[in-house]
Amino acid sequence: MIRSLFVLTITILSLFIVAGCGDDAADGPPVVHLGEDVCAECGMIISDERFAAATIIEDERGGATSLLFDDFNCQINHEMNHRETVIFNRWAHDHSTMEWLPATDAVYVRAPDLRTPMASHIAAFAKQADAEALQTDLGGDILNFEAMRDIVSGGRSSAKSP
Repeated sequence: MIRSLFVLTITILSLFIVAGCGDDAADGPPVVHLGEDVCAECGMIISDERFAAATIIEDERGGATSLLFDDFNCQINHEMNHRETVIFNRWAHDHSTMEWLPATDAVYVRAPDLRTPMASHIAAFAKQADAEALQTDLGGDILNFEAMRDIVSGGRSSAKSP
């Protein structure tokens, strides 16, 4: 009896652990393990949270899976190179707070003197005032997601954001 209860308890705990190991939900941002996770486009280790980005896509089973990127241009280049991919959501890190925010809601600054992992020179912000502060310091342009995506893709972007 005690052995049966033990086996049942271990089985139930195992099911909870396996259920918790799934991919991130389509509506939420993923977890980034700095210094461990690699960019889905360039293969570089993601080490600077201020520039990390993610695209949540449909996997082969119809579920959601996260693709992580070390820089905005890697995210956009990956999407341009895999146009058949169904995109559920996009995320960017706020350069000031390092909190996730929906990439399509972000305000972007592209400044030639901004050092980024893959030389996009692009940072995302949740607040217009924070973007303006960086622009005051480094110059450059303030743009929305669509405009920044068009610049990075060289005008190849015709897809609408989810």
